[in-house]
Amino acid sequence: MSLARQHFKKHQARAAAEQAAEFGAMQDMTAFELQMMQLNNDRQRLKQIQATDAKVVLKKALLPNHLPYIEGILEADKSIQDEVFMTVLVWYIDVGDYAKALQLSEFALRHNMIMPDSFKRNTATYVVETIAEVFLKQLKTDAIVDITVIQQVEKLILNPDLDAKVLDMPGQAKAKLYLALGKATVKLIQSKDEPSDADLVHAQSALVYLTTAFELDEKSGALSELKATKKFLDKFADRLPKPDLEENGESEKST
Repeated sequence: MSLARQHFKKHQARAAAEQAAEFGAMQDMTAFELQMMQLNNDRQRLKQIQATDAKVVLKKALLPNHLPYIEGILEADKSIQDEVFMTVLVWYIDVGDYAKALQLSEFALRHNMIMPDSFKRNTATYVVETIAEVFLKQLKTDAIVDITVIQQVEKLILNPDLDAKVLDMPGQAKAKLYLALGKATVKLIQSKDEPSDADLVHAQSALVYLTTAFELDEKSGALSELKATKKFLDKFADRLPKPDLEENGESEKST
């Protein structure tokens, strides 16, 4: 797609979103209709493929065709409902482009956009659970895990600027995120025999994540990792930071 064509599609989508905002959805808008035609054609191509890996390869090739439209919607920054936008969000997760996926997720949650009809979970649940499950699968292998991605997911669901209602999700889904955070943090520990101060800090952080996962869902699978982390920290309890007694004393005197 030429730069001129990309520019046109981007601004066409922005104009359509601005006009559709008062109705809450992209309806009878040329930009949307054209992009839906493109999306439906892409879906037909994907249906011809059975292998998941091959679908991912094709989605990576198809996504640039939708990016100018998506950028137009982002620039308009209006509360609309757009099946193209939400489908592209899903595809970015599928291909592992989490930076873009989380950018679109924040926008979707801020504007209370819902998943396409074929999806049973709400937007927050889908994003959190799907990404967490990918990382939990990776954590069972020797693959290098980018913990910053799941940290960004946690940051997203703790965003005070987002309506708590759109962030509502089952405890089991949220538990998967905290289990992934806990396991990924444990993986940062370099040595459990002669741990550095950084290793102990990682263990303490992991303990918090794993405790949260267990409290959210006792069947999350966090218990064994939680016990192991507690045992590790107990072994080196003498090296953990001690409470500042003098500071505590001062605070007691002042009360």
